[in-house]
Amino acid sequence: MGNIVKKCSKCGKYCAVCSENDLIDNRNNCGGTMIDTGISFEDFGIIRKISSDNAFADAMVELKKNDIIEYNLKMSQFRTQVNQQKQQQEGNTPKCPTCGSTNLKKISTTSKVTSVAMFGLLSQKVKKTYHCNSCGYEW
Repeated sequence: MGNIVKKCSKCGKYCAVCSENDLIDNRNNCGGTMIDTGISFEDFGIIRKISSDNAFADAMVELKKNDIIEYNLKMSQFRTQVNQQKQQQEGNTPKCPTCGSTNLKKISTTSKVTSVAMFGLLSQKVKKTYHCNSCGYEW
């Protein structure tokens, strides 16, 4: 049967069907038959990240049935868009340079530095650092 997303013929809800026992939409107790959309879990996940509207998902199911080339072009664009959004989100999250973990604690250390500026005043320099809760590395 495979990991294909199905749609209930009665209530119109989408769900994953992995076994023959799931052919009736028991979760919603509507008694509808599950119809194969031909969309994989992976593709449907990307479609849902683009829009949670069922009409959009319906349009993508129809597009795959009627024009597989256009469907694949759209899915390629959507994958690129989702990956770019993911990279932007990850880019804003600091990562440990040693282990790559994002489980970090931001700490501030203050050190006194003698200034050699015009008046030779004693100044304080604040250096913000992170502590990795996974491997203990600080930077």
